[in-house]
Amino acid sequence: MSETAVICLDDAVRRELAVARAKHGNSWEVQSIANSWDDRETLGAIHLFNRTGSMFAGVICSIH
Repeated sequence: MSETAVICLDDAVRRELAVARAKHGNSWEVQSIANSWDDRETLGAIHLFNRTGSMFAGVICSIH
């Protein structure tokens, strides 16, 4: 019999969102990540955001 580790993505997403909000506030980007995809996609986006400060891998055009 093998054992399977179950990871609760919901808890992981909540922790990562808390880190993002502590570091960057509740910006439009954090809000859009929190309200978007399923847990696995949200976790990937918020990990990228916490590492780089953006959920986007690159910026094509910036409007100021």
